[in-house]
Formats: sequence, structure tokens, C-alpha cells
Amino acid sequence: MRALVEFLGESFGGSFGKSLGESRGEPVRRRSRAASRCGEALTSAAILLALCIATRAVNADEAIATDTPEATVQSLHRGLIAASQSSPGASVEDRYHKLEPLIEKTHDLGYIAEFALRKQWPMLSEADRRRFIAAFEKLSVMTYASRFKNVTANTFKNAGPTTIEAGRAHVLTAIARQGQPDVSLDYMLEQKEGAWRIINIIADGVSDLALKRAEYQRILGSGTLDDLIKELEAQTARLEHP
Repeated sequence: MRALVEFLGESFGGSFGKSLGESRGEPVRRRSRAASRCGEALTSAAILLALCIATRAVNADEAIATDTPEATVQSLHRGLIAASQSSPGASVEDRYHKLEPLIEKTHDLGYIAEFALRKQWPMLSEADRRRFIAAFEKLSVMTYASRFKNVTANTFKNAGPTTIEAGRAHVLTAIARQGQPDVSLDYMLEQKEGAWRIINIIADGVSDLALKRAEYQRILGSGTLDDLIKELEAQTARLEHP
């Protein structure tokens, strides 16, 4: 507020209080000119405020670091913890909207969707590819929103050194469970255009991508792409409204 007052004072060409306290007998034209300058100042202040908000949004996006494999995984974990702790009673839908930009930036969902349908992918039209990717992305984000609703700073921990070979990396982590063995999480990441993004997660030795491929191929073995998309949408709905 103080900065805004100082800005208004400078825009009036002098003291803000002096401008407001001039005599009632001043000419109408002078009052009109002061009012015009006041309007211009307020407009400028509104522009500055909008720029400030936009800059904060950009900075928040930049906080999702993907310049190293470890940074990507750490960004994912921090985001999951923040979404859980900031609004403990939030609905799955609310967490979905909070997590959507995080999951999209830390995961190469387009690649994962294509790989899961690699056998059929060349035969799909561009429109069908977009439809499938959209349904797959929504299910992926909803899965995180539904399953990671009670995580804390102690949930995730490092489980070994990162290995990088031929443009791909493995980041070894684990999920700590009270009274039970940890669940190992081996993140597989690939580097594209300077960013490391997750392309597979191996939990306790089981590949999530392999499971998806097997499930999707089973559905397509006796059905169509529409049947698969309907199944993904049904899974998404069950996660959102358990």
C-alpha cells in the first residue's frame, strides 16, 4: 500500500496529500486535469499489479526444476507434499487442479501414452492420438491426486545413487511406511531439450509402464480405441469419486 501511495504521489507530480488538499476554489479545468491524472495513475498501478501477479506465476512455474534427474524427482515429491499439507481436507478434484501442472512438467505423458500403444500407434489418426493422450493424462494426474493425499516430508527418501546412461537416468527412492517395509521407487527419466522427465516408475520391481501396456493391449485385443478411452475415463471417475 505504501508503495502504491508513493507511486500515486509521483504520478501527480508532487505530494499526494497536497493534490487532494488544494482549495475548493480551484478552476474546474484544473480539477478535471487532476482527476484525469488520477485515473491514469490508477490504471498504471493496476498494470503494475498485474505484472507482479504474472511474475509470481512464472516464478512458481520455474520452481518445478527439471534440469537434472534428481531435480525432477525432488520437484515431484515437493509438489506432492505441498498439495497434501497445504489443504489437508481438500477434495480429490482440488488436488487434481493443484497437481496438474506439476505432473505434466515432471512426466513425459505423451511419450508414455504412445509407448503403451506402440503396436497400434502408427495406425491411429492424429485426432485419435490426441483423444487417447487427453484421457491418459487426466487418469495419470487423477491417480496422483487420489493416492498421494496424506504424504509428509518423511514419506519419501533417497535409496541409492543416480545412474545415467545413453540419455536415460534411474533415480532410486523409496516410500516409508510405518510398521511395514519401504516401497522402492525406481524413477526412469529421459532427457529431451535439456529437461529430464519421468517415463516410467518401477515400484518394488514392477514396471508401471509394463502393466499399462499389458492392460491396454488386452482391451484392444477384443475391443476398439473407443472402448479403451471409455475404460480410462471410468477409472478416472472412480478415483475422483471413490
